[in-house]
Amino acid sequence: MIKVARSIRTGRLGRRDSAIRRDTGMKGSNAIRWLGLVMAATAAMTVSAAERSGALSVAARVTAACDIGGSGSTRHLQRGLLDFGIHQLGGSASLTLQADLSQPVQGTLPIWCNTAQATPTVAFDQGLHAHGGQRQMLGPDGTLVPYQLLRGNSINAGDWDDMPHSVQITAGENTDIPVYGYIPGLPDAATGGVYTDTVTVQLDF
Repeated sequence: MIKVARSIRTGRLGRRDSAIRRDTGMKGSNAIRWLGLVMAATAAMTVSAAERSGALSVAARVTAACDIGGSGSTRHLQRGLLDFGIHQLGGSASLTLQADLSQPVQGTLPIWCNTAQATPTVAFDQGLHAHGGQRQMLGPDGTLVPYQLLRGNSINAGDWDDMPHSVQITAGENTDIPVYGYIPGLPDAATGGVYTDTVTVQLDF
């Protein structure tokens, strides 16, 4: 019985040892030790596996945003308008003007800002037909009519010029900035027709 058991045990080791020797070129005892080291290393790698925790920073920046009429943005604010109205010329153009336009006429320029922390300023250029710092509207046959853009309802209120001027807004709502127009004198050569100009307004905030 003892011999048979030894024979079976030896037979099994012989087959395994033979396979290891063929694969590794090692002798039986060395091959067995090598196999044990591989198994031990594999077990160590399994045991040493671990989780790591990281961090994801999440942030958002909200900035002030403003818009102005006629900018072509997605808010589609209406273009600012100053309309002096319809006036009839008489025998003396200048006298007719004084009777009809003795006081400034009010127009509006819409502005919108998303936050009360915005500090918008506006600056007006001289328009398309200015000469010597005087804004002018162009009419039929090239006739020019001078005019002023005022910051208040008085000819002494000061002009909207190309310097930045602060304006008051209501956050989140369209705010109409008042722009007053005044025609200081109508040329005698003025004829019936439409007189226009376009002024570019720069909005900073």
